[in-house]
Amino acid sequence: MARSDKKKKIKRQFSPEGNIIKNIVTPDAYYKEHPAWNFVSCDKEMWSIQSERVKSIFWQEIFPKLQEWEKLTWSDILVDSKKQNHKIDVLKLNACAITRLTELRIEADAVISLRLNGTHRIYGIITQSIFSILWVDLDHGNNDTCVCKSRLKHT
Repeated sequence: MARSDKKKKIKRQFSPEGNIIKNIVTPDAYYKEHPAWNFVSCDKEMWSIQSERVKSIFWQEIFPKLQEWEKLTWSDILVDSKKQNHKIDVLKLNACAITRLTELRIEADAVISLRLNGTHRIYGIITQSIFSILWVDLDHGNNDTCVCKSRLKHT
């Protein structure tokens, strides 16, 4: 194969304007937004929103709390109330929850835990300002049946 010493010119259809890459959306922009709820991703097998236990409390406990949170921004929910509502690294979840994420083909670094009351939690993932509900855990605590164990400090 013959080698050419000529410099090849690359032909382009158009040249981009300027040398600046514009970031249209910042990753934390959703903190200023009000939450919206997505129920399409709900797990139908484990910690299901369709379970009889969850159905029995949905209209009295879960729905009013979702309405209350809609009046707030994600900053109010996750920053100001970070003790009750916070991100949890996926590797800190119970093994059965990690396995379930894999089975559902959900790739995430963290899930969000929203506290309904002492032992009731909603878990999901935020995309922009939309919270996709995955699970409703009514047995949050230090047990193997919950999504994420609660380990009290100094006990």
